[in-house]
Amino acid sequence: MSLNNEPPTGHLRLLALRIMVLPLMSGALLLATTLVEAIPCWGVFILAGLLAWPIWLHRTEYRLFHRRLVVAGVMPPGSRLRPMLWKGTFIKAVQTLAALLLAWLLLSLVAPMSATHGYALALDALLLALIIQPVTRGLSGPVSAQHQSTVARHWPLILINTAILTGAIMWLDFAIVGTADTRQMAWHQVAVQAFNAVNDNADCILWGISGGVLAAIEALSWHLSLLVIPGLPDVAAQLAGWAFFLLRAATVAYLFTTLLLGIDIFIEKRVQRAGNRATGSTFSRTFLLTILLLAAPFYYASVKLGELDPASFANDVEATAQRFNPCIPNPAMRTQLQAQLDADIETTRVQANNEADSAITRGLERIFIDIRAGVDDYLDWYFSVVGEYQRLATAFAADTAAAMQQQLEQHLFASSDFDRQLVLLNSHIVLQSASYFADLPPALAATADAAPCETGPVSLALFKELDRDKFKASIAATSGIGAGIMTGKVLASKTMAAITGKLTAKASIKGGTTLASKILAKKGSSSLLSAGAGTVLCAPTGPIAILCGITAGAITWLSVDKILVETDEAFNREEMRADILQVLADQQAILTEQLTQQHYARIDAMAARLDASVQRRFVPYTDGVEANP
Repeated sequence: MSLNNEPPTGHLRLLALRIMVLPLMSGALLLATTLVEAIPCWGVFILAGLLAWPIWLHRTEYRLFHRRLVVAGVMPPGSRLRPMLWKGTFIKAVQTLAALLLAWLLLSLVAPMSATHGYALALDALLLALIIQPVTRGLSGPVSAQHQSTVARHWPLILINTAILTGAIMWLDFAIVGTADTRQMAWHQVAVQAFNAVNDNADCILWGISGGVLAAIEALSWHLSLLVIPGLPDVAAQLAGWAFFLLRAATVAYLFTTLLLGIDIFIEKRVQRAGNRATGSTFSRTFLLTILLLAAPFYYASVKLGELDPASFANDVEATAQRFNPCIPNPAMRTQLQAQLDADIETTRVQANNEADSAITRGLERIFIDIRAGVDDYLDWYFSVVGEYQRLATAFAADTAAAMQQQLEQHLFASSDFDRQLVLLNSHIVLQSASYFADLPPALAATADAAPCETGPVSLALFKELDRDKFKASIAATSGIGAGIMTGKVLASKTMAAITGKLTAKASIKGGTTLASKILAKKGSSSLLSAGAGTVLCAPTGPIAILCGITAGAITWLSVDKILVETDEAFNREEMRADILQVLADQQAILTEQLTQQHYARIDAMAARLDASVQRRFVPYTDGVEANP
């Protein structure tokens, strides 16, 4: 029955109901997929039965429509067989079983989907609600009014929505969601892992077995595609391969569309009944009785299967998967390749460590030569009258030891640009180590390409995915070059603090820091002596005696201080120089050990990255096509 003759308010009401109910139905399906693992078998059966009802409505409508067209054409109205065939009880019973199985299949296929797929289903339900009415109106010319809705649901609507949803799911699988990367796993391991992921979490044994088997089939089909399609000769062939494989999304799209169109039948009949134009009820005793009859064998099977050992099912799945394994791995070849890979990585690791040792030793020696060159500059300042008076000034204004520490940093480190040189050395060694690993010979990848099946779970994707420069940049970044720069700055700061701290604590230098205090104590007598001598020398000059005495006293004072400083230098300079050089040598050894351990750890991390089997998602758009636009 068509609703084209319905007043505008009726069309709006029908549109509003579709917009509200169809997306809600998609949400109910997604909710059912989250509940199905946690409920017992009787609950799973009821859930599947509820989902089967709209599927049954859609399938029965078409088959009864076809049956009645045939009966009306070949049987006269008075035929005794006509009422029995017109009613279609047998068709309804058979379609109940088919709808129950299809609802079970739909639950199994939607359950492992991602949240992104769920959003796509909800948007598709809304789209279908919006296009039902205009598509049905488009048939007003070629199709009689009473059959327009039925024809629209079973011809253009199901084709249009199935095609749209299939394309959406294919794109999500191809470019966004992908699947688990199982290229490094054996064939039977993929099947068992997928089966156990469903079976171990299912409260209903029938759901666990059926869902687990479907999950294993799905995982194996993906696994085979991951191994075969990326190896096709060009991008066009790869894209065609992915398109052909991902067409399996049409199954979910068709079943989901059937579910929604069944709900649309219910909505339409409700509206017709409200307008007193009902053409029949959506309730069927045949459907209900058939469901109740099917519940008995379902319950019996769940009880019997529940008595079996769950581990036996996983063993059966493994054995079955091995029978259909398209590629039997060669253990000897796999072992040989793995041993060769391990040996090459270990050799590279040792070479990188040795070169890091050499670079650290050479680099620090060059840096500390510049630092040692500042030792004599520092001692020249220290054993000078200017240095003496600078230290004397700190005795009044600040801590003498802190002032000396500042002078040490200025003379030893500022001129040598110590912190920048250490950061550059650290970064250079990180890049140098990354170059060693980026230069690993591509022979392993070539061997794997020649016999990809025989290598089994050995994964050489890391050698294939990046060219040398990109691989070098990637491995340097992941091994911590940024952290290496920060570490170099921290080490430089700590090293300068350690050196100046140790030097100011040395007896010879610490004694020197107290010299200012000693000299300060002597200044009283020295100044009195200098002033007295100056006054005697200038007494004959008369009124200018005071000025002359001050000048002569200052000269005498400076002369005395210079003699004291030179005397101190004669006795202490070499000892202080030896102490400073010893502290620098000790700290150079400590810094060498620190840098060595840090770079050993980074090199080990690079080696581990190559040696590990990487578990990640496989996205066909980025991982399964040779070059992307």
